[in-house]
Amino acid sequence: MLPLPVFRLILALAAGVVLVLAGCRSSAIVPAFPTSAGYHHPLRAPRADTATAVTAPEHPTTPPQRIKADVPPPVVGASDHAPREINEPTGEPSGKYAHAVPGDTVRSATQPTPPRGLRRQFPTKLFSAQTLVHYSLHFLFPAVLALVFFPGMWPAAYLLMLATMLMDVDHLLAKPLFDPLRCSIGYHPLHSFYAIPVYALLLLVPAMQPVAVGLLFHLFTDTVDCFWNFSHCHECYLRSRIYALRNWVRKLLGREVAE
Repeated sequence: MLPLPVFRLILALAAGVVLVLAGCRSSAIVPAFPTSAGYHHPLRAPRADTATAVTAPEHPTTPPQRIKADVPPPVVGASDHAPREINEPTGEPSGKYAHAVPGDTVRSATQPTPPRGLRRQFPTKLFSAQTLVHYSLHFLFPAVLALVFFPGMWPAAYLLMLATMLMDVDHLLAKPLFDPLRCSIGYHPLHSFYAIPVYALLLLVPAMQPVAVGLLFHLFTDTVDCFWNFSHCHECYLRSRIYALRNWVRKLLGREVAE
């Protein structure tokens, strides 16, 4: 059986590799918005490929000699001076004669763009990188914390850290009960900014240190999930209590508050 320090080192390295791979995978994910929400992908601009450009033929330096030919003058009749009527259907321009519509210039100049702060109207994927990192930090990484900070009693410390997941019972007070785009930090009672100093003070009690570490790390994990949502949902950031706290701090420092 491997010694305890070696086992702790292997477990810490494995957790670090999982987090790095999940972060690399998440950077390649492009958020997709449903068409029913009013978003349409903008048209791609045509690419200018210089490798396939064809140069125009050079003009000869000496102009060709003109050959005069005896051509009889055309006979001009009265019918040739009469204006010709072009029967083109309205609204259906042909290839030769194109009729302009008043809204053509406006429609061609503007492209449909998604509104700022468009919320995703679909649930998050079950096996997405964000979900993998979130629940790995909730259930796996506390074992690393228990081995590092409480090596003499790491099994009991790990179980106590898992027991701090019970703080999520305050989600039962929210409506709706579950919202994947809602930031829980500052929103739920046990996740509020008033509860964080209380959890920090529990670090001063030796018997409550595993519980305090579990509570604080739980809030850290939820904060990571909030900022992950903010990266692709600006409206979620504007509605969060973190944004309200930021404005309160700026007002306290006498700086301009962004509305």
